[in-house]
Amino acid sequence: MVSTMTEEEQAAQATRHTRNNDSVDEELGLKDLPPNSFVRRYSYGNMGGMSKEYHPPTKQVVSLGHPEALGLAGFAATDFMLSCINAKLLPSGLTNSIIALGFMYGGSAQLIAGIMTFIKQNTFGGVAFSSYGAFWLAFGVLITLEAEYGTNLLSTTDFDMALGFILVCYTIFNTYMFVATMAHNIQLYIIFLTLEMQLVLVDMHFFGAISSVPGGILGMLCSISAWVLSATIVINDSFGTTVIPNPELKDLPIFRDWVKMIKGEK
Repeated sequence: MVSTMTEEEQAAQATRHTRNNDSVDEELGLKDLPPNSFVRRYSYGNMGGMSKEYHPPTKQVVSLGHPEALGLAGFAATDFMLSCINAKLLPSGLTNSIIALGFMYGGSAQLIAGIMTFIKQNTFGGVAFSSYGAFWLAFGVLITLEAEYGTNLLSTTDFDMALGFILVCYTIFNTYMFVATMAHNIQLYIIFLTLEMQLVLVDMHFFGAISSVPGGILGMLCSISAWVLSATIVINDSFGTTVIPNPELKDLPIFRDWVKMIKGEK
């Protein structure tokens, strides 16, 4: 059958066909794909056996709670028990008992909290919780190996030196994390300030400079600070209002001008 359409009508029909295809492409999220890509060719139409009603999967926005509260609680409990031993409030023989907390609460739970915090696009929280979760896991492994193999694996001196250098690495890490807390709230700043002091004192102890007691005392203060922030998050979230205030550090006069200078604000 010979077509009776004029050239103008054929051009108009081709234009409508192109527009329809463009609208379908835009609707299916295929507009920016190359013309000959597999996804574009087989996402709709009869070629791939799919109907034109096909729609690509949409991105799901996951609504999370506050995993930071879990990470803080896990860190606080594990650090508090170890700090009590370092402060000689508990017998040193209980050191091996920290393995359970180190693996499950301070380690695994805190690592999970770090991953969930990354999902919330909180870089600081994700790095902090994941790193300290890994620290407690590594600490638990080291204590387990020492208890299992004794001096066959590491001598007492080498064991103390190895743990001391691990703590030095975390002291360096904690230093720039402490600087970053100045862009956050007061309670977080206090946690990392006391943690920085604790790490320096414990480093000195493992290298034979001082007793473990000063580091243990600072560790207990750090743990209590972490529990306070965890409680602040949980209680404020439960009541849906600010029950325990926790202002931003930049709101304090002593830090306000300094933060503005970093951001280049007048």
